[in-house]
Amino acid sequence: MRIFFFYLGLCIMVFASENEIPDKYPQKHFNLSPKQQKILQESMQQVDAEKQKEQKKSIIKGSTALENKQSRHQKAKQDTAQSMDVENPYVGLTEQTTEAQEKKAQISFKKQWIYGTAVITTTFLDGSIKRSYGVLLRDGMFVTSANMVYDKNVYARSSYAMMQDDSSLPFICVAKLSIKALDLQKGLAILETLNYTDMYCNERPKSFYHDRIYSSHWVDVFKHPTQSNPAVVYAPYITPLNSFATEKNILQENLKQVAQKESNDFEGYKYAYGKGFYTHDGKLLGIVGASNDNVPKLIRVKEISDFLCELKERKILKNPYLQEACAPSNVEELK
Repeated sequence: MRIFFFYLGLCIMVFASENEIPDKYPQKHFNLSPKQQKILQESMQQVDAEKQKEQKKSIIKGSTALENKQSRHQKAKQDTAQSMDVENPYVGLTEQTTEAQEKKAQISFKKQWIYGTAVITTTFLDGSIKRSYGVLLRDGMFVTSANMVYDKNVYARSSYAMMQDDSSLPFICVAKLSIKALDLQKGLAILETLNYTDMYCNERPKSFYHDRIYSSHWVDVFKHPTQSNPAVVYAPYITPLNSFATEKNILQENLKQVAQKESNDFEGYKYAYGKGFYTHDGKLLGIVGASNDNVPKLIRVKEISDFLCELKERKILKNPYLQEACAPSNVEELK
């Protein structure tokens, strides 16, 4: 007990002595010149300003490295949005329209054929430009509507394909194309890959990205669907984010009539030429095609496969896989 009171008294003496320190040892005051006082005042103001900035900063759980990483990530997202001009892709739309677009986006990437879809941009010698859909075939070929790569007596100068895969959202330029075959009566055009490109359509060597798309996402036009007019068909459309998404169409009419419906997929065109229609299990039913009169029509997948076999017989196409696909026995099975 004595020990307790001894330490208690000692603590009281210490605290009392600390309070007497300023009186016994007053701080020294230096005589500063007006210039020195001004510098000191400015320094103190700067310190106060820095403290206020620190207090205003949002507290992020974790280390400083995490905070810096999140800041860089946020800045990168803002820069990307600014460069794509898609900070708010639904600006100007009503709330109902926005909700409908977001619901569509939820089923955007559930169909693998979406990655075999391309936007084909063709420029002509007279300076005109046409845009259409295209479908990636095996060996780097594309099928699209004939009227989109031919314009009366004006020949195409160049065509470029823009695509996407499951590793990136917006579609980018992947290849420069050239016309391999054209049939105005059928309304079909077959394009082949002339050169690979970077995302800005500058020519470059083939990359892993190209190989991934070309080897994994081509559409087999020799696998015909069992139903020519199923109750539900799927087709691509272009979102405000410059990416492909899947739209679901419940057929209340013939598929030919659906193909002839007006669309706003491409500005300046009433119809979505080259657009493909697919079954639930991903088989191509046909595409929207047209000859030089621009009247849209549904070109069935069998017409596309027959056209490829015809080109093979005429030795325009010499792709090895066509030897087996176009064999008489296989052709009979597809009929």
